[in-house]
Amino acid sequence: MRDTKALVESSLLVALSVVLFLASHFLPVVGVLLSLFCPVPLVILGLKVPLKNAFMGTFVAFVLVTLFMGVLGGVLFVFGFALMGVMLGFFGHRFDKVSEILFYGFLVSLFSKLILMALVKLITGVNPFAIDPKAIMEAFNEAEALFSGSSKAFFETMRMQVEAMSKVMVYILPAILIAASFLDCVISYLISQKVAGRFKITSLPKVPPFGEWRFPKSTLFAFFIAFVLSFFDHSGNNIGVLYMLALNLKVISIMIFMVQGMATVWYILSKMSKHKIKPWVGVVVVAAVMFIPVLSVAVIMLGFADILIDLRAKIGR
Repeated sequence: MRDTKALVESSLLVALSVVLFLASHFLPVVGVLLSLFCPVPLVILGLKVPLKNAFMGTFVAFVLVTLFMGVLGGVLFVFGFALMGVMLGFFGHRFDKVSEILFYGFLVSLFSKLILMALVKLITGVNPFAIDPKAIMEAFNEAEALFSGSSKAFFETMRMQVEAMSKVMVYILPAILIAASFLDCVISYLISQKVAGRFKITSLPKVPPFGEWRFPKSTLFAFFIAFVLSFFDHSGNNIGVLYMLALNLKVISIMIFMVQGMATVWYILSKMSKHKIKPWVGVVVVAAVMFIPVLSVAVIMLGFADILIDLRAKIGR
């Protein structure tokens, strides 16, 4: 009876993951939101059943998705969502610390995306790593045409930033891939933890409040190495391996400083407020930091200072 119940639960979780994946592709607007929930049933599957059974369920889901969307759709399902979801559940069952679960989940997410890009190139012949700056600027021009009544000064500033970024983006793809893998892992874990706890299906270790998030001081060392390497292997438009390494290290370090800075801001806000901060406040803070360059620089510097001298400990005292 217990085996039958486990089989029925596993089948339902597999079917739900397939339905969410298909809906995320065929529904125009809601699909973007549904795509965030695609790994959740597989995270719960990885928590509740042995890893071998979870992989068997993933294979069944792959076959079902392939029947509807072809081999490319099946590959996207497995390496875009399923593998990371199952392994997050497995790590959640095996480890007690959130940091360990997210670290190994991030490695699986990064590994999956690398395999996915290689398979996409093999199946379609299109290189996902090949970014055309002209295509990026054409997309920006189309976006500008949609908001033609908006401020011209704002779009001119944005054009300069997008143009500069499009020229460098091809060199910082590793950093972008690493950041996307980490973000994907964290979002999937947070949603899975909320869903599992809400419906009392199973439990995952709770993520610490955002105001307590910290990165190691070794980030400063990585940033210093990037600063030193940026003086080598670069002349004019010729960019060598060392300079590319410096660019990627610098981008990753700055992203970490920004997250640490926003965590510090969140900590200060929570100290100033007597009540729990509402989620919409976080959305406003993140949006302001992302779209106002002065605030972005200030938050990055704040994050750097917090890693260097532990500002939050001083504020707490």
